[in-house]
Amino acid sequence: MTDAALAPQDRPTISIVDIARRLAFFLVLVACVAASFDTAVEVWRTGIFFDSDDAMRAVQVRDFLAGQGWYDLVAHRYDPPAGVFMHWSRVVDVPVATLEALFGLALDPEHAERAARLTFPLLMLVALLWLSARCARVFAGAGASVPALVMVALSGPMFWQFAPGRIDHHAPQIVLLMLVVLAAATGLERPRAFAAAAAGMAASFAISLENLPFFVAVLGILALWFVIEGAAARAALAAFAAGAAIAFPAAYAATVAPERWMLSACDAFSIVHLVALGVGVSALTLLAAATPWLATRKRRAIAVALGGGAVLLAVAAVAPRCLGDPLVDLDPLLRELWLSTLKEAKPLRKIIAEGAPGVAATTAGPVALAIVASCGLAVVSRGAARWRWIFLAATIGAGLAGGLWQVRVFSSTLPLAMTALAAAATLAARRLPAHFSPITRLGLFAALCIAPTPLGVALALPEDDRPVDFASSGACRRPQALAPLAALPPGRVAGPIELGPFVLAHTPHSVFAAPYHRGNHGGRLVIDAFLAPPDKAREMLRAAGADYLLWCAADGKSDLAVRASGSLVAALTRGAVPAFLERRSPPDSRLMIFALR
Repeated sequence: MTDAALAPQDRPTISIVDIARRLAFFLVLVACVAASFDTAVEVWRTGIFFDSDDAMRAVQVRDFLAGQGWYDLVAHRYDPPAGVFMHWSRVVDVPVATLEALFGLALDPEHAERAARLTFPLLMLVALLWLSARCARVFAGAGASVPALVMVALSGPMFWQFAPGRIDHHAPQIVLLMLVVLAAATGLERPRAFAAAAAGMAASFAISLENLPFFVAVLGILALWFVIEGAAARAALAAFAAGAAIAFPAAYAATVAPERWMLSACDAFSIVHLVALGVGVSALTLLAAATPWLATRKRRAIAVALGGGAVLLAVAAVAPRCLGDPLVDLDPLLRELWLSTLKEAKPLRKIIAEGAPGVAATTAGPVALAIVASCGLAVVSRGAARWRWIFLAATIGAGLAGGLWQVRVFSSTLPLAMTALAAAATLAARRLPAHFSPITRLGLFAALCIAPTPLGVALALPEDDRPVDFASSGACRRPQALAPLAALPPGRVAGPIELGPFVLAHTPHSVFAAPYHRGNHGGRLVIDAFLAPPDKAREMLRAAGADYLLWCAADGKSDLAVRASGSLVAALTRGAVPAFLERRSPPDSRLMIFALR
């Protein structure tokens, strides 16, 4: 039957609510683009990278497009001649490289890359907004979609992880986390959705392990649901186990080279995780199959505890060191002088102690409020709705715990928290007294939606307490500052660790050090040279084959200079250039470029 044959009452219609929701989606997206327009223009005009990981990702994509193998993840210009095998995969490289290839049909390679760097985060932003609206709708109905769009747009990650030029893996990981939570919330009534949750987890593992704590929380609540409800959770257990049994081995084979299949690594998807997942999937399958015999909560709790213990024993048997710090192999001196100084990698208490309480207010505050709201709604809800709120509260709780360890985890948690608060605000607005006027109701609803967002909290803070900018570019990282270095013959560059990716991205040179925990050799060499007396540093740099040395004059209060007063770095900080160095940068440049004589 054709559409023309349908009676008017049978034809599909779009309600005013649907139109309003789609219009809100478009307006929020336009507002986000407008807010970051100046950043986008700078990326397009200069090719600037605002974060070291974006610069390193661009280098990896360039190598991939130039013919480097799918499984060859060695950064060959990073600590040559051996290079450094990165803990990243090609999963994020593929969409970025595809965009570059498409734009390359009409643009030169340089501008094709810049166009891809602008388009990729925009696509991730579209996905995040759609998932946030959809997730809020599952929790609180269609009316929660628009508040979720607005609140997520006013959260911190919008101005950091989804900014123009951002091509690192954090935005895809946030999107996948939202997808997994949406699938789990949907799976409470449609168990097959848990297979989609398993697929989302596998895709996330193939990128990096940063979502692991969130996924542990999701699986923990799935197990708790089974303990409490028994047969009601049986289909969900089976669906997740079936999806995981297919998705995780496929992701492993697609991203890990066959010759590395039996190697364990704590910081990337490896055999230790695959074995643990295999044991876990087997346990879930057995639980689902044995449900009729697990008739009491006590029996189910014992069975779940045995399954969880088997997973831990599997990890302990294959790689016991992976039960602790995933960066266990990082050189202690690098941990002290590099990792512990990164603002985004510090515990929240240290950020507050260093005079930035605004970070706690704008990140931990909304996240904690979202946990309270989710727990409260779980108490007053019933059935599947209660378990949805428990799933959400546990996942956000994992993010809060991670944020207390390293504040950058909040960037993954905040979209979830805003979705929870949007749903809670919508449900609260429906309970406002009937005698309130429409204007009063609208004003209270707007306050409930805006006040708890990171931007709303930041605007209410005194200016001195507003959060620090983790994405600051720095004068020495800009393409203009590195242009004199790019003009020199290719060589090996010894410089501050944080400058390494920018040198790789903007010049043809190699670097000894970059801000990655697998680069122990080159990072330690550079720090040892900077801390040594000038004569000793000259011997170390020449023995390593260094051709150039960098120092940023903006680092006048460097911790390295304070640590060793008679060192090379102390001399450079004072402006006392040793005789074995010949300056090759303009006198007024903050980035000091030296050639070894």
